[in-house]
Amino acid sequence: VEEIKLQSDGLRGVIGEVVGDAGLTHVEEDQAILLKFHGTYQQDDRDKRAALTKEKKEKAWSFMVRSKMPGGRISAEQWLIHDQLCRLSEGSLRLTNRQGIQLHGVLKGNLKEVIAGICRSGLTTMGACGDVVRNTMGPAAPVKSGVYEDAQALTEEISQRFLWRSQAYADIWLDGEKLSPEWLAAPEVDPAVRAKTASGEEDPIYGKAYLPRKFKMAVAIEPVNDTDVYSQDVGFVPHVVDGVVAGYTILVGGGFGMSHGQLSTRPFLAQPLAYVPRAHVVDATEAIVTVQRDHGNRTERKNARMKYTVQTMGLEAFRAAVQDRLPTVRLEDPKPVAFDSVEDSLGWYEQGDGRWYCAVHVSMGRVTDREGGPQYLSAFNEIAKVLGLPFVITPNTNVVVAEVLPEQRAVVDGILAKHGVPHADGMTRTRRVAHACVALPTCGLSLSESERALP
Repeated sequence: VEEIKLQSDGLRGVIGEVVGDAGLTHVEEDQAILLKFHGTYQQDDRDKRAALTKEKKEKAWSFMVRSKMPGGRISAEQWLIHDQLCRLSEGSLRLTNRQGIQLHGVLKGNLKEVIAGICRSGLTTMGACGDVVRNTMGPAAPVKSGVYEDAQALTEEISQRFLWRSQAYADIWLDGEKLSPEWLAAPEVDPAVRAKTASGEEDPIYGKAYLPRKFKMAVAIEPVNDTDVYSQDVGFVPHVVDGVVAGYTILVGGGFGMSHGQLSTRPFLAQPLAYVPRAHVVDATEAIVTVQRDHGNRTERKNARMKYTVQTMGLEAFRAAVQDRLPTVRLEDPKPVAFDSVEDSLGWYEQGDGRWYCAVHVSMGRVTDREGGPQYLSAFNEIAKVLGLPFVITPNTNVVVAEVLPEQRAVVDGILAKHGVPHADGMTRTRRVAHACVALPTCGLSLSESERALP
């Protein structure tokens, strides 16, 4: 994988040629690895695999496309574009526990139309997968307070800072439209950095080989840890003084993944690293990311996440390496943090500005019109079309309907009831928090059923 990245010409590879070749149903493994950085995984239908192999036919290939939306925010217009694009997939939207949306079953011939459509909606798939910073998570509740608004702003600042910079993405999917991330366009940026970035020679943050593995970040506001900051490579908890965010306590080195039977792989909780004043949080985050870039394990991918880097170096040595990259910022001792819940508060709540929001339970995060069950897709589409209300995807794969005027509450309730979407008040606590990953038939790592079994 490291060699493929180094030889990729800024993650370009030959993706443009193979995606445009109508005679191919899939791509080779090296291009499938590069496609992850562009926000898509190649998959096949495992239900059909054995029979097709027996008949000496190729696998039933398709792609999963993942949208990236900081803090899970998506407008009504963007939602309806995703609904249109899901007609080019297997027909549903899959909400992720990183507050994104996945489209499954996209055939290669539709891949460019789907990715371009997501980008032109104002969202992106860039960096939704791959060895880069993934979608940055934030508190789902759309509360109108300085703390919540700052947390959302931080997710967007981080997302902008850590987009990979090669023009390859725009050339392949957007017919060469110029992508100009805000900070790279700033006048103080060295022209040589711009030139290297445009050519794909070297990314100004990620370098030529990008990160050793995927990198995940999240912001949580006490006492609700809905984004689970302890499971992240980097977690942020705001420190509030007189109602204003003064800075963030930063936690590092979390991750719950492990490989069965391989004792060198194991889960770790993120540990408090430092407290950083608000003005320097994104720069401190870049220092953390570049320490992982330079010290992460590039020999064994199963040990390449930052949790192993922190454990190998030790927290104090890791902190010293971060401090060395911040000559004008002093890392302070972390503030104490305390959480008492990881759940979504389902139902109606005031936003704090005279409007309301409603957190709606979505079984397993699968937004579809279930035969004999809730018509989730039709319900949310009607809310978007009739009321134009924005949504928030929660880390627990539910949907928040936001910015609801008092006189619109009855309309929202009526639409949900008309389409059979159940009210959370009647659910047991187990059902409210139960979750299942996609698993079979598309996930190549799945060992058993999950989503199809939980109901």
